[in-house]
Amino acid sequence: MSPEHIFGLTVSGLTVGMIYALIALGYTMVYGVLQLINFAHGEVFTIGGYIAASTLIWIGVDATTPLAVKVLYFTVAVLVSLVLTATLGWLIERVAYRPLRGQTRIIALLSAIGTSIFLQNMIVIIFGPQPIIMPTAIVPTGFVEIFGARIRILQIVIIVVSLLLMGLLTWIVKGTRIGKAMRATSQDREAAEMMGIETNLTISFTFVMGSALAAIGGFLVAMYYGSLQFNTGFLYGLKAFTAAVLGGIGNIPGAVVGALILGLAENWGVGLSLGVLAWLLVAGLGLGLYFQLVRAPRQRISHIADEFRTPAYERQVRNVYRFAPVLAVRTLLSERTDALVHVSAQHALRLMVGNIIIFGLAIVFFASGDMQFASKWQHVISFVVLMAILMFRPSGILGENIQEKV
Repeated sequence: MSPEHIFGLTVSGLTVGMIYALIALGYTMVYGVLQLINFAHGEVFTIGGYIAASTLIWIGVDATTPLAVKVLYFTVAVLVSLVLTATLGWLIERVAYRPLRGQTRIIALLSAIGTSIFLQNMIVIIFGPQPIIMPTAIVPTGFVEIFGARIRILQIVIIVVSLLLMGLLTWIVKGTRIGKAMRATSQDREAAEMMGIETNLTISFTFVMGSALAAIGGFLVAMYYGSLQFNTGFLYGLKAFTAAVLGGIGNIPGAVVGALILGLAENWGVGLSLGVLAWLLVAGLGLGLYFQLVRAPRQRISHIADEFRTPAYERQVRNVYRFAPVLAVRTLLSERTDALVHVSAQHALRLMVGNIIIFGLAIVFFASGDMQFASKWQHVISFVVLMAILMFRPSGILGENIQEKV
């Protein structure tokens, strides 16, 4: 398998990952301020793409339209989609979530699912059940050659636009008053209200901003694949939610990292031969062994309170990881007398089992080096990656780890 092919798959994975990231940011921002999963977010993404494509169809852009006019029409479609979709996000928060804010989480979750079903059926009623086709005249069709691989100009546009939007979001969250209000509301809503922050306004702004990002994601997907269906948002929303959990739900950089990993895993998984994937598994095994033998023991030892820390105690914790098949099992089967050692034994066994699975898969893949996964396995691969990450780090890649002290 040529390096050019691998590079092309990598660019495709980054492109899809950037789209996932735009949607996942909406999930993770809402969860950060409300501790709520907005399952209607996938439909907001679809509606954004439908509005943009419908605007271009209504305007009547075609191959004879001059380039300058195309740019103008494109800008109008983006603005219309942003305004209407952001307004929809505000309405969802105001009607479906704010009245239930003091209720239990299961009630808010049911409201989110009901809103998702309602919006999906509204798409069918307004636009019809048939897919909406993006006018091809507005889509960049050229290619560029990078490192011997032919890359679509549209892919480069998607990556650059996504990076710019993420940079803008970072600036809003880190460098503006409303961003500070968002962070304060996320940490402690009651304390933020006592400090004079309008938490209702802040939460509404979070929904508006997340919906706007999803709208751009829907537009980019419609351009990239040429069409959108009324139920496209369900799958993309599920993938974006997976990316948010993968990176650490509630963590904005984590959502981006999780989305990129998910996009790369999907494209590499179905585009590379098992022989090439086996080498990736070998690299993963090396990383897993590093975590089991070095990183995890070091982190666990750092959790020991200073008054209990002794060389013998540190060695005991370290040996649980190093000799997991014996010491970890023996610790779990014996009477529980030390919370830290017991938790370390459980963690060591999870890491060991994960490394054994990776080792076994590497052997199987090497033995079937010329074979390749069919494209229908793409969705399975993404969720397998999620389970593998959560086995090593349940809080996600960049999620907050709760430290225990003894």
